[in-house]
Amino acid sequence: MKKIFLSFKPPDGSYGGGAFFVKNIVKYLQEKGYNITFQLQPNIDILFIIDPRKSINNRYSIDEIIKYKARFPNVKIIHRVNECDIKREKSINIEPLLVKTMKNADKVIFISKWLQNYFVTKYKLKLDSCYILNGCSKNNFFLEKNMKFKNNKIKIVTHHWSNNYLKGFHIYNAIDKLLESRKDIEFTYIGNYNPNYKPKNIKILAPTCGRQLGHLISQHDIYITATQNEPCGMHHIEGLSCGLPILYCAGGGAIEEVCSGVGEEYYNIETLLDKIDMVKENYNNYVNNIDYNYISSDRCCEEYMEVIKSFNIID
Repeated sequence: MKKIFLSFKPPDGSYGGGAFFVKNIVKYLQEKGYNITFQLQPNIDILFIIDPRKSINNRYSIDEIIKYKARFPNVKIIHRVNECDIKREKSINIEPLLVKTMKNADKVIFISKWLQNYFVTKYKLKLDSCYILNGCSKNNFFLEKNMKFKNNKIKIVTHHWSNNYLKGFHIYNAIDKLLESRKDIEFTYIGNYNPNYKPKNIKILAPTCGRQLGHLISQHDIYITATQNEPCGMHHIEGLSCGLPILYCAGGGAIEEVCSGVGEEYYNIETLLDKIDMVKENYNNYVNNIDYNYISSDRCCEEYMEVIKSFNIID
């Protein structure tokens, strides 16, 4: 049985998108007959690096993985890249570590074309690389039949695990002020709100996950994201999977790769209002354009499986 090591052991409960990717890919690979381990041990066929940083969820540094490769040169290394420094208002200087890891990998998988272009161009990298966009679980995020625009109110929703300012708080705070005069719009924020702001008119719900999160999203009409320089993200994909058209902000990084055709791009609070009206007037067209199979974790896992199979590892 082929053995795959994953560098990140996901915690339980609500967490960032990377943790849910690992849960989905582990389940998928186990169903395909692969032996999954989170410990460096003999007879590993593939080292799958999710995050090269050593942490409570990652026992091994990239240097330890490089040493393992030196001892067992036949092992293959896949590096899934889902980070960059410009996604945060304050850099955590992770890019040098990511580049080091990429250079030691046999295959680099970026989570979007935008992120691939960003690294390859900035660092002039020559890699065996590709990109695979994220997908979410259709068991948790699915279309529920509910009345849209009840009482003629437009119910908008977003959710974020991170309270990083660049997740879109420049727009969310502007919406909070807007709601003082626009009683035909409701905005619900699910997750951790930026602590520098105390919104007065936004409905704030605690972070949640799984089917409960999917149900909450489905009770709304339109999903909004204002995130900036996003490597890919999961939140907008989960919103689409619940059958909601997307309003996405310019400068969103890879967001457009998923949202183009199933929503509208806006630039500021003024253009946002115009795009809300546009989505409402053409609502069914946007919903009918959602490709539920493409945004599913099944499609995502299948593409990773093709990379794994390309190594032609024989038991």
